[in-house]
Formats: sequence, structure tokens, C-alpha cells
Amino acid sequence: MKKNLFMLSLIMLLSGTNVKAQAFTYPLGARAIGMGHNSLVIKDYWAIFNNQAAAAFLPGIHAGVFMENRFLLDEMNRIALGVSVPVKKGSLFVNADHFGGKLYSELKAGAGYAMHFGEHFSAGLQLDYLRIAISEGYGSHHAFTFEGGIHVSITEKLSLGFHIFNPLHVKWSGTSNEHIPVTMRAGLGFKPEASLTICAEIMKSTADAAVISAGVEYRYKSRFFIRAGITSGPARYTFGAGFRLKKLVIDIASSVHSYLGYSPQLSFTYSFEK
Repeated sequence: MKKNLFMLSLIMLLSGTNVKAQAFTYPLGARAIGMGHNSLVIKDYWAIFNNQAAAAFLPGIHAGVFMENRFLLDEMNRIALGVSVPVKKGSLFVNADHFGGKLYSELKAGAGYAMHFGEHFSAGLQLDYLRIAISEGYGSHHAFTFEGGIHVSITEKLSLGFHIFNPLHVKWSGTSNEHIPVTMRAGLGFKPEASLTICAEIMKSTADAAVISAGVEYRYKSRFFIRAGITSGPARYTFGAGFRLKKLVIDIASSVHSYLGYSPQLSFTYSFEK
């Protein structure tokens, strides 16, 4: 009993979450994490988790799986998966993200639609079901909310992204004042040349101070990718690599917390595009 309570307290402390402030806006996909947790302007499969608007440009059916072992603790594993299907002027998608273990866990499941308005502007919206479960008699809580974003390509080299999660500031079920934080993110991307991408973002929630991040990706011959980035509050350094093999993309990454150590990530994406 005492051991379980100690582990539960440790998990909640290390994850940076509690009943009032969940990490449901955590960027997914080893590509984004390798670039310093930058994801708003990246038009790849993982946009269905990170900025739904950017998913409007996905060609063909895509499916992907993401795995993380935060701080090398089994109780802090994360797995996410989803599918996107192209429709006229956009994409439909479903996804699910699970974090934690028996003592403490978070679940986010969503379905959404992204639509592009020409080549330079797109918008996306996703409906979410959220669940948090805590052992040792604390029970579980549920909530329904939504999130959405926009993506703007100002020029071929410069793009902007904006995303908001839980704008209605909804509460957990069975609580009187346990609100889920509202989180807003804004970012930009710059491609000085075709093989180089530079990104920067700022994130602010109603529960935490603003977080600033920056990252870079270098592409070699359209098949190999090298990435690095940094995130504030507290400092986290990230690095990663990727490999494209026909319709399969494999990405690996690791973030290094200035106090808590390594968190390795791995993701697979497969395109059914003809």
C-alpha cells in the first residue's frame, strides 16, 4: 500500500500532471519531439494529433503508431495510434492516446475533420473524450471537449500555425471546480531551402507558464532526416532521426530533461497512397 502510494506520487510529480492540469496537448510523433516538440506547421500524419488543420493536405489513407517511455519508467509509457482518410478538400481521422499504467493513467480519444481552402489556408476541428484514472481509491473522471487549429502558408518558405485545446474550459465529471486547462499554441516554420526546416513555437495554458521551443530538421536525399531542438521550462534538449522506405516512415527521438533524464520515442507511419 505504502509502496503504491509512493509510486503514484512519483508518477504524478514526474509527469508534470495532476487532476487539475493534464498533458493532453503533449505533441506526438518522434519527428515533432526530435525537433524540440515543434509540430504546428508540419504537414504530416501526426498533424491529426498536433494541429488538425495541417492534416487537410494528407494524400491517401495513413496510419501510425507512436511509443514513448518517459524517463525510462515502465509506469510512464505512452502509446498513440490513429488513421486518416482523405475526403473532398480535406481529411477525416480518428485517434487515441494513452499514458500511464495501473496506478495512474490518462486517455484521450478523438475524431475530427480538416479542410483546406486552396493551397495556402486550412482549418481543422476535433471532438475529444478524456479520461483520467487514479488507483488507491481515487477513482476516475471523464470529460468531453474539443480542439482545433489553423495552418497558413504565407509563402513557399514561411508558414504559420495556431491551435487551441478545450476553449470552453470544461470540468471533470464528478467534481465541482476541477477545470481542465485551456491551452493555446502558436508557431512558425521557415524553409530557407528544400532540405532544411526551422520551427519555433510558444505554448501557454491556464495552468502553467508559457513554454518556448525551437527545432530544426535536415533532409538528405528525401529518405534520411536528422533533427534537434530545445524546449524551455525547465530545459529539455531533443534530438532524433528518420528514415523513409517507400510507404513506410520510421522516426526515433529522445528528449533529455535537465533534471530527470532521458525519454526515448519511436513512431511508425504507413501510407496507403497509390
